[in-house]
Amino acid sequence: MFPNPIRPGFLGRACAALLFAGLGTACGDDLQPTPGPGEAEDPAVTPQDGQHLTHQDNGDGSFTTVVDATDTKSWVGLDLDAGKEASATEDALWDLAFQRFTVKSRGGVSGTGGVQVAIVPDTAFAALTQAPASGYLTDAADGPDTGEDVDTVFNAGDGWYVYDLPTHTLTPRPQLYVVRSDSGAYFKVALESYYDAAGTPAKLKLLWAKVAAPAGVQP
Repeated sequence: MFPNPIRPGFLGRACAALLFAGLGTACGDDLQPTPGPGEAEDPAVTPQDGQHLTHQDNGDGSFTTVVDATDTKSWVGLDLDAGKEASATEDALWDLAFQRFTVKSRGGVSGTGGVQVAIVPDTAFAALTQAPASGYLTDAADGPDTGEDVDTVFNAGDGWYVYDLPTHTLTPRPQLYVVRSDSGAYFKVALESYYDAAGTPAKLKLLWAKVAAPAGVQP
């Protein structure tokens, strides 16, 4: 009888190795790493039209929204996080609200949402991909100026528009606003026009999109 050239110990180790290799091949596709803290995908915004808001998806992550702010008594609220119209009569859900040429944000004297706004002049919309780390303001009580309206960030100082006295028309200034929403997300907003194609005032057109949080800041 010839001796067996394969030792029992070697055979056992070989079988175990083959079994492990087989299991690795069968299950390798299922062993994917799971996202760690702070690595979850950023949910996309999917705007929905409302009674006073209409949205157009520009296909590049930005949206063009027309706000019917023609009512002189009621406010039209916009929840940027959800892209939906929200009641601005309540201190909840909305980030920006519009009434005629006034734009307010739900922070400071305008609400408890903690919404903050930074003004970014002389910057093209497409060029801004990350929110600035500083310069954020909230709506403040009326200061030493004419009128008694709240000094919203959009309307304080020179305001978001230039008023032409001879023609009584408003023209948006070439500047961006970065809004930190009530959920801590960041959005860039440009006010593009105050009139619709027929010349109707208070039909504000906004160009807006979500941007990355400042470096080191978790949204």
